[in-house]
Amino acid sequence: MALPPVNAGATPAIARVAVIDTKAGSQLPVDPHATVVGGLIRDLTCLDPDVRCAADVTYELGLPQLDNSNLGSSGGHFGSMSQVATAIYRSVSSWQSDNYTAPRVPPVNPRLVINASIGAQPGPDCGPDVQELSCSAQSLYDAIRHATCQGALVVAAAGNSPGGPFRHEPGIDGSNAASAISGGTCPAAWTRMISRDECEGVEGKDYDAEFIQKGFAPFSRSTEEGEWNDTPLLVPVAGVDSSNALLPNARDGALPRNVALGILGTARENPMLPFPPPMTGSSLGAAAWTATAVNTWAYQPELTARELIDLLYATGRPIRDALGAVRPAEVDWDLAPHEARRPSVCAAVFEICNSATPPAACPTTSFEACRGSAPSPIQNPDLSALVPHFDALFADAISTNLDLGPSDLSSTAPSDTFQNLSTPSWIHPQPETIPCAKCGFSLGTHEVDIYINPDFSSNINKATLVVNNANGDKVRLDLPPPSPMGMSAGAKLSYTINMSSSSMWPQNIAQAVISFEVESNGVIGSSTGTILLMP
Repeated sequence: MALPPVNAGATPAIARVAVIDTKAGSQLPVDPHATVVGGLIRDLTCLDPDVRCAADVTYELGLPQLDNSNLGSSGGHFGSMSQVATAIYRSVSSWQSDNYTAPRVPPVNPRLVINASIGAQPGPDCGPDVQELSCSAQSLYDAIRHATCQGALVVAAAGNSPGGPFRHEPGIDGSNAASAISGGTCPAAWTRMISRDECEGVEGKDYDAEFIQKGFAPFSRSTEEGEWNDTPLLVPVAGVDSSNALLPNARDGALPRNVALGILGTARENPMLPFPPPMTGSSLGAAAWTATAVNTWAYQPELTARELIDLLYATGRPIRDALGAVRPAEVDWDLAPHEARRPSVCAAVFEICNSATPPAACPTTSFEACRGSAPSPIQNPDLSALVPHFDALFADAISTNLDLGPSDLSSTAPSDTFQNLSTPSWIHPQPETIPCAKCGFSLGTHEVDIYINPDFSSNINKATLVVNNANGDKVRLDLPPPSPMGMSAGAKLSYTINMSSSSMWPQNIAQAVISFEVESNGVIGSSTGTILLMP
């Protein structure tokens, strides 16, 4: 939503948002992930170009490698933790040099938000014990600590599950080892509180005096005189759909207390260019949560990051499981039990503007009207704007039709039975390249459309459709390849399903997932993607 109008004479503050991702500046990245993440933050904080935006979106290249060895100035899909760390240091330095150039001059962007919608798989170099991190991982941890000590709000994606109960991790020496998929990716897994005393040990004594003088202190005072409240090192965010159900690619044991909409998002910077393929995952959830935080901060920039985090959580709405029970967070800053909640900028600003000492920048209209209604059980209630762009993605594809006839229900999907294939985690933060970022399931005609990503190099043996309703009832259906050679990159595959022959299909389908069995160097694995539901 765009920023609501404010009272006469009041102006919302602008926050700098540094997107640490696959691109730098205005360059078009090789991987469009940064374009989608940054574009969504921009669009959600300024829908009207004639209205002052709440976010000044900038980009720092954290993933500069086109493959495991070659660097690309326009970004790539790969990057080490030390390269991500360097990008974070650059974003903090750039923000400070642009804002604190002269004594007693108010900052242009008083607040900095760092969006890290990337993550490395848990492993020896990415674990919860920061004392045992590798040098590269330690550099990233220290970069985040520096940003947080300087008053930045660091938002990290909780990570996506690549499918299967195990992940195949080739070792540096060429050996193979399987490790369970559980817990958040790094940096989201480094969830802890940090104190001002610790920051002084890193940054120097009284390092934040200038911030305090300008009224934008990194830490807030506690109720006890002379004491400072601790602040979260970062905010991990998971993704949900519009019914507040966890995304199909959510990681086990990685649900933080903060979630946001992360289903099938796309954005672009140049209106002359096509929309990138829709993406689904915690990256989009982190982007949406970032935009919510920025929109809220615009009305009261005097809030510290800790106070803003607490406000968004206190005014957020709990999410529930298929049985209606509130979901507890699995990852948190302390051991106390907390609910997982989805924030609302309307509810947060409503609270700000009805506090005992409201700031000058408050909406002129009632916020009751924009607090929203109950979420719909249908994942995509209005696809009128996105469906034409989705159809255009298939324009040059090779079409292959296959009528499955009566439904052949299966009990397992490839993602349930096979390890995932991927490059090593220490040089491969998510997102992963998946076989199909452009898959669609027609609710009206019971057709499945699959466009195989030309950039996916592994062999694809078969696919499995998994559909479920809002209660979590699932049905799986194998989609055989159109030829014995398997599915080829760049092809469009169309399947027609005779759903009327089976009473087992869920009513009011709310989610659909496509799972692929893939083969690389003789090893069988899996990859999973979310399907766009079309009327």
